Parts: sequence; C-alpha cells; structure tokens
Amino acid sequence: MNLILIPIVLPIVSALALLLISERTRYLKELLAAGVSVVTLLAAVNLFLLQPQTFDCRWLGAMNFTLRTDGLSAFVMLAVSLFSAAVAVYSFSFRNKGPAKWFFFSLLMTQGFSSGAVLADNLVAMLFFWEGLLVFLYVFIALSQNTHAARRAAMKAFLINAVTDLCLLAGITITGYIAGTMSMSEISANKLTLDYGWSIFAYVLLLTGAVSKAGAFPFHTWMPDAATDSSAPFMAFIPSSIDKLLGVYFLARASIYLFSLNGYMQLVLMTLGALTIVIAMMMAVVQTDYRRLLTYSTIGQTGYMILGIGTLNPIGIAGGLFHMINHATYKSALFMTSGAVERQAGTSDMSKLGGLFRAMPVTGLCFLVAAAAISGIAPFSGYFSKELIFKGTLETGYPVFAAAVMLGAFLTIASMIKLGHAAFFGASPENLKDAKEAPLSMLLPMLILAGVCVAFGFGGRMPVETFISPALNALGVPAGVMWGFHPDKMYFISVILLLAAVINHMLGLAAAGGKAAAAADHIRFAPGLKGIYDLAERRAFDIYEQAMERLVPAVSRLLFKADRALDWALDTMPTGVAGSLGRASRAFHNGSYPLYLALTLGGVAAYLIILAGQNGGLK
Repeated sequence: MNLILIPIVLPIVSALALLLISERTRYLKELLAAGVSVVTLLAAVNLFLLQPQTFDCRWLGAMNFTLRTDGLSAFVMLAVSLFSAAVAVYSFSFRNKGPAKWFFFSLLMTQGFSSGAVLADNLVAMLFFWEGLLVFLYVFIALSQNTHAARRAAMKAFLINAVTDLCLLAGITITGYIAGTMSMSEISANKLTLDYGWSIFAYVLLLTGAVSKAGAFPFHTWMPDAATDSSAPFMAFIPSSIDKLLGVYFLARASIYLFSLNGYMQLVLMTLGALTIVIAMMMAVVQTDYRRLLTYSTIGQTGYMILGIGTLNPIGIAGGLFHMINHATYKSALFMTSGAVERQAGTSDMSKLGGLFRAMPVTGLCFLVAAAAISGIAPFSGYFSKELIFKGTLETGYPVFAAAVMLGAFLTIASMIKLGHAAFFGASPENLKDAKEAPLSMLLPMLILAGVCVAFGFGGRMPVETFISPALNALGVPAGVMWGFHPDKMYFISVILLLAAVINHMLGLAAAGGKAAAAADHIRFAPGLKGIYDLAERRAFDIYEQAMERLVPAVSRLLFKADRALDWALDTMPTGVAGSLGRASRAFHNGSYPLYLALTLGGVAAYLIILAGQNGGLK
C-alpha cells in the first residue's frame, strides 16, 4: 500500500472492524482504537519527514482522485494524527463518553476522513471527506448522552454545518467552473482574482464553509450547547483540535493558495477575526461552567487564526498557522483537565469546585501550563504565536485590529485566572475532600500536550523552522526568520495585560465576597453590558435559535396560508361553482315544454343578434 493511504484507510477499516466487537467486551475496543491511532501517527511522522508524496487514480471512471503531501498538508495531517492518538488514550478510562463502541468508531472515522480532507488535492475529493465528517459530528454528540438535550445539540450542530457545507459545495462548483479544473495545485499555478462577481461569490462561499468548520462567529452557536450536552473527550477532539485544524487549513488554502485577495476582502477577513475574538471572549469570561468557559475561549482563539491569515503578510500568516497548532495543543489539554476534574468531582460547575490542586496536582500542573500558554504568557507557546499575529496586524496599517488582539488577550487571561482559582485553589468543598488524581491513561496525554506547550515556547524556533516555514513555502509565502524572544513593546504589553487581569480578578473577587466563580460578575452586570448579556443568555444572537423560533414558524405559517389558498382555488372554488351551476340548471329542468321552447327561441335570437353584429349589422 502507498504510505500516503495509511492515515486514511487504516483508521476507516479499523473503525468498521470495531463494530464487530461486542459492547460488553472490556478494553478491546479501547486498545484497538489507541493502537490504530498510534500506528497512524507513526505513518504520519514518516510522511512528514519524506519528500512530497502523491497518489493518483481515476475516481468513478471520470475524475482524478489525487492525494498529495506538501509542507502544509503533511503538517496538518501530523497534527490530526497526534490529537487522535492523544484522545484515544485519554478516553481509555473516561466513563461518560456514551457507548464505547460508537465513540471509538466515530473517533477513528473522524481521523480517517480528516486525513483525507487534508491530503486531497482535488476539490471534489476534499468535499467528499469533508462531508463525511458531518455525519460523525452528529453521532459523537447524539450518543454521548442518552438525553433529549444531547440529541437536540447534535441536530443543531448538524444543521448549522450542513447549511454552511452547502455553501462550500456551491463555492467549489463555481471555483472549478471558473478555473476549468478541480485540482488545487493546478488552480494555484494561476490564482483566481477577485475582479468580477462570480469569483468574489465563489470565494465568499468557500470562506463560509471554512470559518464555519473552524467555529467562528456567527456559526459557533452549537459549540456551547455541545459542551454541556456531550463529553470532555469529544470537546478535546472535535471543536478544540480537528475542526480548528481543518477549518484554518482550508481557509489558508482558499485565501492564499487558490485566490489572490484584494484589500476589501482582506478587511472582511480581518474584521471577522476581530469580532470573533471580542464577542467570544466577552462571553467566556462570565461563564460559570468549566467546559462552557473553555468552549467560548475556543471560539475566541479561532478569531486570532482568522485575523492572522487575513493580514496577508508573512508574519501574520505564520502567526495564524502557529496559533492553529498551539491552540489545538493547549485547548485539548485544558478540556482533558476538565474531564479529569469532572470524573473525580462529579461536576463541571465552578461554584461547586475548589482546592483540587492538592488532590490532583498533576492535573492542576497541566492546567497551569496550558492556561499560561493560551493566555499568551512568555515563554510558553501561545505568547509567540500571538506576538506574530499582533505584529502582522500592525503591518497592515490598521491598529484597530491590534487593539482587538490586546483586548482578547486581557479577557483570555482574566477567564483563565477565574477558572483556575475556582477549580484548583481556594477552599475545598466538603464533598471534594476525598477527591483523587485522575488515572494514568488520562494524565499521560495531558502531560504530553503540556510538554508541547513548553517545547513550542522559549522563542518558538523549533516549531517555526520545522513546521511553519515549510507550510508557508507550500502556500507560496516567503518565510523569513520569525522566531526568537523579543523584549519589545509586545512583551511589555503582555506584562501590563497580565497585571491588569490580576487586578481585575482581585476586584471582582472582593465584590463577589470571595467567590471565585463569580469574580467576573462586575463585568457581567456592568452598566451597558448587562442588557447585552441578558439578550445573549436568551439566545437573541443565536442565528439557529432565532431561525427555529421565529423564522421557521413564520415561514411555516406563510406556507400554510398559501397551501390553504391553493386548496381553495383548486378544490373549494371549482366545486362551489359547479354546485351553483348545477342548482341553477335543475331550476330550468322542471319538465315544462313551454319553458324549453321559450329557452330555445331565446337562444336562437341571441345567436342571430351576435351573428348580425359580427357582419356589420342586418341589411
């Protein structure tokens, strides 16, 4: 078998074989999934180290099915394999993930289809794998808990992504028609420009599909529901890592590799990124549930990636790609800590947690490292990717986007301080006195990912030279020296933001009577913000809920009235007219011969008058 097929075929075949295993069989499913993920990871490492690989065949006898590795696709496929292996091992001892057979089946199928979407060079082949992921997204959420809420969250996720995937389908169709080919490498040789309506329309449709997969505003609203109604392993795997990797990967392909963007579209992209940062982080900081806070933070970090790519300059694009892998690493680790806490404490409600660092020191340490990384604290990995994005925004000449980066950083630090204090420090509730550390199978992936947060920090030289620079070269972007610690204004700004967030937490803590979970209530109930937050809690800004509660019922009523009108025009009215004519006809048919003779003579007279009028009158 061609080595490039292993990351696709091995997980899919193994997933199908896993369905033959009884649900009552202990550990066999877990061992199979973990073993396959690790083997696939080794194959992905080999593909990354080798020269670019290609696999070509005829698909359905009419289209080239082409898989190809380059500096970007091999890098993202390696990341997909790494997070799949980490979640497979982590889920070994996690109880509340739904039926184990279906969980690991969905995990392996997602891994295989994700690898296919990344390696596909043909847009139609990419779409095939992309759409397959939609099915397993639904299965993951729907089967994670046997509740109506879980099934409703699964349907919400499915419908939002299905609509945006239809946009992607239309965009791919138009792009292929304009370019005369579905091969991405052939399109990149002669990039499409946004100089006329159809090309602009095609790019906007592709952009919609990409940012929806990444979980950006306004297509993010299914994620907080999934955080509450699914499981921590799912959140660590799909929204935090796989969706981000695929969405940002294709966004970079579309925005840099396939199309040549103009200044107006650059502003659209950067504005979308900035809005996603600010809106999501404003929601994150006021959350009181461990997983919901991390979920809104996940959405906000997507904005950084979009903003970095939207700068269209090498330093910003490098920052966006670097932040993509950084975020997947520390956010997966953070969701794993949430699963460990929930497993040992029985809840993710921050008001019912506290003092867990003493009982769960390894989990607490992993949280601190990952929280420092996502907060952009030097020398951890998140600082260096945010530094690149910040400097990329300054190069565009639009300082408002740099301000969005800083505001997002402040809110991120504030939310992590609040979460860490509420869960791991402070007084321990009586019901948590006997809490213990998580099992080794859950700790090992957390430790590895926390180690990556450290290894990718300290100047970022290794990840930038090994992963980011080859990815930029694959996109045709010149890669200069972008690593190294720089004690410049960005560093001092980060220190100021850290101090401001600490002071903010202390003030909020004092106002909330020492309750860490309520330490952001002064933001939540601040004048001018309280009304906005109230609307947000009532889902006034949720496009799905508004569509389901207002648009769909209104359209349904309109269609009902149209159906009744059509039914009246085609059924009721003709029947009534026929009945009236029938009754009138029966009034004349009474058996009176004089009446029949009078009607006949009247008809003849009328005929003669009409005939005379047509011939110019009687002579």
